[in-house]
Amino acid sequence: MNIIPQKIKIKDIAEKAGVSAGTIDRVLHNRGNVSEATKKKVQKVLEQINYRPNHYASALASRKTFIFFAVIPNCDPGGYWEMIRDGLSRAEQELYDFKVNIQIFHFNQYDPVSFTKTLDTVLQKKPDGILLAPFAKSNTLIYTKKMEEMEIPYVFIDSKVEEANPLAFYGQDSFQSGYLGGKLLFTQKPELKKIALFSFFDPEQIHSNQIGLRIDGFKAYIEDTGKKCELIRATLSASDLKSNETMMVELFNKNPEITGAVLFSSRAYLVAGVLKKYRLNHVTMIGYDLLKKNVEYLKDNTVAYLIAQRPEEQAYRGIKAFSDSFIFKKEVQQINYAPIDILTRENIDFYLGF
Repeated sequence: MNIIPQKIKIKDIAEKAGVSAGTIDRVLHNRGNVSEATKKKVQKVLEQINYRPNHYASALASRKTFIFFAVIPNCDPGGYWEMIRDGLSRAEQELYDFKVNIQIFHFNQYDPVSFTKTLDTVLQKKPDGILLAPFAKSNTLIYTKKMEEMEIPYVFIDSKVEEANPLAFYGQDSFQSGYLGGKLLFTQKPELKKIALFSFFDPEQIHSNQIGLRIDGFKAYIEDTGKKCELIRATLSASDLKSNETMMVELFNKNPEITGAVLFSSRAYLVAGVLKKYRLNHVTMIGYDLLKKNVEYLKDNTVAYLIAQRPEEQAYRGIKAFSDSFIFKKEVQQINYAPIDILTRENIDFYLGF
């Protein structure tokens, strides 16, 4: 039985195949100028010795710089998208030796025009890959089609669009997280008659793919369980906090039977602050995402549950998908769901240091 050394060299392969080391290099890196007969002879030797290329060493030796663009909403200090930025920074630091450069482009998540202008700019620059937080489904599909035509691979984070074909997706199952929100609310209060559903988008013009899916999931739970309750939609302003408070006070005064509330995006603290200020203790609230301001209201029991999705990890793994595919030549799993974490006052102190 012949024992093949674990670290076989190019010259060893060349000797076995009866060709030059340069020919072996051209075959291994698919550089051409090799006849089919010679290529088959080399491939046969490679199979015999069970040759496995060292992509890690090749990547370190490569002179190529990989440029990946991240297209995400504007980041507020301490907000959800700032956590996404933290994940991107972590990935860039880890891949520094492999010449990976990440550039971040922001858009206004409440403005479709901002989304399209940002992606128009990004596509003109032709990066090696684009990490994208999808916007409205129709807008997103227009640009994913352009990316595919330009042969620019893309990775989705935060939410996915079914008709698209990304290299990978990392994020929560938005429909299931909405369904879970309904289940948690009715577990807490089985006899709910009226529920206030808050979002930052007009009910008829939902621009966020994720928010729309969460609302669909919430409604599906009610339908599946045969719950009899009225859903009252309320649209918040992204910037006018005073008008939000006025609107919410009026809403709860006019509808004293509202005993449940859900905000389907990350700023549960905006609704929770009003509930606490006006002592609306009869309203049970479900919120999303592990922002520090949200956690404060979870700890004082103004928010009953927070449903979290680990955004830093989504961004980090999204960039790693590019590096695994391009640099290390690994197969990348396309659909990767983040855990749907349920946080309560009782377990929050054991979660990520809060």
